[in-house]
Parts: sequence; C-alpha cells; structure tokens
Amino acid sequence: MNDWYKAAKKNLENYSFNDWDNFLTSLINEYNKHENSYLVQDIVIRCLERRGEINKSFILDHLLGELGLYPYIKNKKISTKDVFRNTIFSTPQDKEKIFHIRQAEVFHRIMNGENIILSAPTSFGKSLIIEALVASYTYNNIVIVVPTIALIDELKKKLNKYRDYYKIVSQINQEAGKRNIFILTQERVLESRSISSVDFFIIDEFYKLAPTSTNDARCDSLNLAFKLLYSKCKRFYMLGPRINGLFEGVQEELRCSFLKFDNYATVATNEFYFDIDTKGKDAVIDIERDKILFPLLKSKGRDEQTVIYCKSPKRASSLLGRILKNKILLKNNINDAFAEWLADTYHPKWSLIDGLKHGIAYHHAQIPRAVGSVIVDLFNESKINILICTSTLIEGVNTNAKNIIIYDDCITKKTKLDMFTFNNIAGRSGRMFEHYIGNVYIFGSKPQIELPYIDVPIVTQSENISDSLLLHLGEEANSVNKERVKKFYEQDALPLSILIKHQGIDPNKMISFAKDLILNLIEWNKYMCWDGMYPNNRQLKHLSFILFNYFNVSSMAGGSVRTEAQLNKKIIDIIEKQDDSTLIVNDYKFRKSREPDYTIDDAVQSVFSFKKNLVNYNLPKILYAVSDIQEYVFNTYGFKHGDYKVFASNLENFFFPSAFNSLEEFGIPNQVSRKIFEQIELEDFENIDSVLEFLRYKNNENYSFLTDFENDFLQRVINYL
Repeated sequence: MNDWYKAAKKNLENYSFNDWDNFLTSLINEYNKHENSYLVQDIVIRCLERRGEINKSFILDHLLGELGLYPYIKNKKISTKDVFRNTIFSTPQDKEKIFHIRQAEVFHRIMNGENIILSAPTSFGKSLIIEALVASYTYNNIVIVVPTIALIDELKKKLNKYRDYYKIVSQINQEAGKRNIFILTQERVLESRSISSVDFFIIDEFYKLAPTSTNDARCDSLNLAFKLLYSKCKRFYMLGPRINGLFEGVQEELRCSFLKFDNYATVATNEFYFDIDTKGKDAVIDIERDKILFPLLKSKGRDEQTVIYCKSPKRASSLLGRILKNKILLKNNINDAFAEWLADTYHPKWSLIDGLKHGIAYHHAQIPRAVGSVIVDLFNESKINILICTSTLIEGVNTNAKNIIIYDDCITKKTKLDMFTFNNIAGRSGRMFEHYIGNVYIFGSKPQIELPYIDVPIVTQSENISDSLLLHLGEEANSVNKERVKKFYEQDALPLSILIKHQGIDPNKMISFAKDLILNLIEWNKYMCWDGMYPNNRQLKHLSFILFNYFNVSSMAGGSVRTEAQLNKKIIDIIEKQDDSTLIVNDYKFRKSREPDYTIDDAVQSVFSFKKNLVNYNLPKILYAVSDIQEYVFNTYGFKHGDYKVFASNLENFFFPSAFNSLEEFGIPNQVSRKIFEQIELEDFENIDSVLEFLRYKNNENYSFLTDFENDFLQRVINYL
C-alpha cells in the first residue's frame, strides 16, 4: 500500500484536519497517474463522510464522475456532460436511480445479448441489476435461483412493486400467470410444475455450483437446476462474490463472458485485527475473545448497528447469554410485544426473548422463517442494535450494519475461514448511502488461502462431479466417468430410474437398503404393506428403523435425534400436532435428566432443527424414495406393497393443509396460520394462491382471534403479498 494512500487515509481519520484544497489537489494528481485507481476510489468514498466540510465539493463530484461512481454525485446537473451522463446511466426502474459505471456495463451487455457471470464485492450492487432486468419488461418469464428461503423473502419484497405486470411465484404449488418471476431455490426449480417457458434465468451466489464435499446434495441440485434451465433458455446472468476465476472450459461451453470487478467497491472498509494467543477449546479461547468484544460493543452502544459472526447456532446462543450478563445495552421496551409473543409461543426462558428486550438478537438457519424475517427487519429499523449470526444470513441477506465482528475465525468446528468466506462476511459492513465506511473487526488473523476457481461439474465433468450427477447425465457422460458409475448400471437391486428420480439421496444408500429388503422380504413385508395418512405404531417403528439405520437421518438433524426410538417419538409428536412450546418442554425434560448442562436454548434449537431439517425437508424426501423402493422390490417378488406418498406429503406440512407450510415463507408464523385455518371458512386451504388472495381481500382487517401483535404480524406480510 503506497505512502500517499496511508497519508490521505490518516488525514481523513483526523477530524481536526481541514486543509481540503491541498488534499483535493493531491487526490487529482494521484488519479491522473492512473496507477492505483482502486486506492483513489477508496479515498474518494471516505471523503463522502466529510463532504459537508469541503468547500470545493464540485471537485469531489468531478472525481466521482471520473471514477464512474455516478450515484454518489450530489450536484447531478453541473454541466451538459453530467446531464447527458445521468440520462445514459439512469436505471429503467427509476430515472432518479443511477447505475455506477460497472453496473451499467453489466446491464447493457446483458441487454445486448451477452450471458454474464459476474464476480464482484458484496457492496457492488449486483442485485440492482436484477431489478433493472425485471423493470426493462423485456422478458415474459424470468427464473431467479437463490440459495436460501431468506433470500426468496428479500427478493419478493424488492420486486413486489412489479406485481401488476408479473406474477411472483415462490412456491412449487403456485400456478403460473401470463408473465412470471419465479423466485425459487434450486430444489424448487427441479420440483416445480409451473415453469414451462423461460426467457431469462438468474443464479445468485453462483459459486455454490462448485461442490464443497464428495456428497454435496445442494450443489448437485443447483447443477441440475442450471442444466434444466439452460435446456429451456440459453440466456442467463450469474452473480456472486469475489472469486479467482472459472474452471477451464466453462466460458467456452456456455458461450458467456466472465466479468471480474473485484476492486470496484462502493463503500470503504476499515479492517482491525486482534491477535488471539489462547489455544485450546472454544470455551477457553472465548475468555480472551470476550475481553476484546465487550469493550468494543460498549463503545458502539446503540449508535451503530453491529453484526457478530459465529460459526454455529449454539455458539450464537451462548454468546448472546454472555453479552446480556455483561449488561452491554440497557433494557428498553421497543421489542416487548415481539418478545412476549415469543415467550407465549415457544418458552419464556429462551434467551432470545431477554435479548430482544435489550436490543440484541441472534439469527441462524434453524430459526422459523417468519421469526427470522422479523428479526432482520427489526435490525434494519435499528430496533435491534447487535445481531449475532451464522454464515446463513451473511451469505446474501442485506442489512444496514456499519460494523462486522468476526468472532470465530472458523466456518465449522475447526475448519478455518478461507479468503473467499472472509471476503463474503467482511463485505457486509457498510452500505451505499447509509455508511460510506464500514468497520470489520477480526479476532484472529486474515486468511492466506487464495480465492477459489469455480467449477460447474455438470458442464466440465471434472473429477469434482458426484455419482448422482453422472447418473443424470447418462449417455452425455464421458468415457472416464461412465466407467466410474459402471457399478450402478451393473447392480440389479434397483433400476436406474429410481436412483435418478431421487436426486439428493446417495444412490449407494438406496441400493444398500434395497438389498437388505430383498434379504428380509417376508419379515419386513408385514410392517411395510400400508398406505394412507398414518402408519400404525408397529409400522412407524419399522419405518423409523429404516430411516435411522439406512439413511443416516441423525446426521441431518443437528443433534436433535440420537436413536431410532427418539426419532419414532418425535414423529408421533408431529402427527399429534403438538405445539412448539410442548415439544420444547418435552425435549428439555428428556435431555436435562441425562445431560445436566442442557439448557432451554438447547431444547429450542433441537426442536427447530428437527422440524426444519427433518420434518420439513429430509424425511419426506427419503420417504418418497423408500416408498418407490419397497414398491419395486415387493412387486418384483410377488408381494403386496405399500404407498407412503400421502404420509410423506402430510408430514412435510405437519399434517395441516399444504398452504399452512407455504404461509410461513410469506412471513406468517405457523402458530398464526393455525388460528386462521381453524377460525376461517375457505373453500380450498390446499391452494396457496386462493389463501393469499383471501388475505389480500381482507387487508387491514383485524381478527378477534389473533392478538394485537399477531394482527400487526399479519399486516406486515399482507403489504407485500
């Protein structure tokens, strides 16, 4: 880093500095060298925080124009050139909204027919380009693939203003309209029956096309979603955070352009490092971390929004407790209504409740979607000032955080943060027009590992490709890869059609189960020959045995299921529609008697994890596969078979109508939906479109069977339906 930059930055950090004429002259001279434009850009952005002190701010506007940072120009009509530039770079959605030069380049290249894969920092404004593509009204059917439900929620709100022209579809059971914006996860793209024609598709966080392990089911799903969409339409835009590049052959095969604007930042970032000398377990190291953290948080108070990164939900919960114990923020009553609702709905001793009363919260993937959405909204409204979160929120959802604290320098357990993940987390500090300068506090050292090259295995067929993806490729697989999956073609336990149909489930596990089913035909048939909404007790016990021993569901449950008997009991609780507060108390009593250190927070997390990871996703998926396998095997050997599809579908929806589960994603908690479903007469509770239409029609109506907070909750959601 050159001496000029260090001196300029030091001057800007000195609030008694006022020699602006000489400062601006040196800034122009440095820019005219055309050597380190990204450093000049950083200093110019830092100047914006002190713009009011600069008499000759027109020089600053001139430099902003030369750097292409047009949105930041204050006097947009200082010359004919500027008027012309504003016309050229204004966005289609809002003539008052201006692209910066790199955003404009990406947008216009796409509109001129190019396919673009974009690597750029978090603050670049990649999502503004998505909105501009929608607002151009060029495409009738746009598919946007995002990795998380939270991002679906954020995009729906952002694109809600276009609902008069487009129908926004985010559920697989929604019907398509004449013109549609499909906002879906990769799994939903594969399951959707309403995507017929596609004019353009977008993949957000495209780096997830590259596998992170040998059995990365979500990566496989994204690759298959890409293959499906690419077969329907050759026009796309893929975007993500900073990477080194693409695997060889990707650009040529897809006929696309890879744009790398890694140094084009729109906010400046200060990085502060704190060496951690303590070694050993986290509990020991946390003593040193907390000695740094607590004074830092006290210095920020409620004046600045702060996000703290932790590697796991349990770590986030534990840290919240310690922050509360140290009285970092005084109690206020801003979030009392939300806190009281959580206490009534889940458990009054859940630490999040006390946290909310102090303006502190945590957010992770296992928190119910509607609750998580409110937490993010409250943080962005500055009603929550400290938000502890895992990588899930940081991977895409935008917040107004000025400060990011990287408390854990690991991704999971002992796996250190790589440079890619570090950049993604650190890039969440600062935000255009809110904080020109963000602060990142790192407890530990900056990663040294280089940024990755991103593979698209469904395209390259590299050694990274999974067995499951190779089976989907069939004859398209190259000779080397055909040899690799030869074993699946040569086995006779299951037809390939079943292995391919149930993508996301390890084909080796399905074959292993089928082989044992063949060995135990007579004994197992009497427990497996059932259909309908519910199995009986003995049938459910046998099903739990299969799920636990052949499909390793305990590893998918975040520690919430440790035995097949426990799995069996928890499924019965779901069948009986036990409410969350009862499930939490039951889990706590069971585990506390065996684990003295088990807390209410642990029980809350266990229930959330079981419901989200197993009931709402993995168990139904596996049940559909088990149903097909037993049907094939029993038919082959002349036995009667069962059919578990109705049970799987009902389990996925917690034995409520299908719209019940869908409403959670629109921001209506299950507990509120349950009251609505029990109190209101509606012809078709299975049809999410008809339920949404009913709620829109009843806009601004308060329901007597809901609390004031629940009515407010409902109204918050209806405004975006």
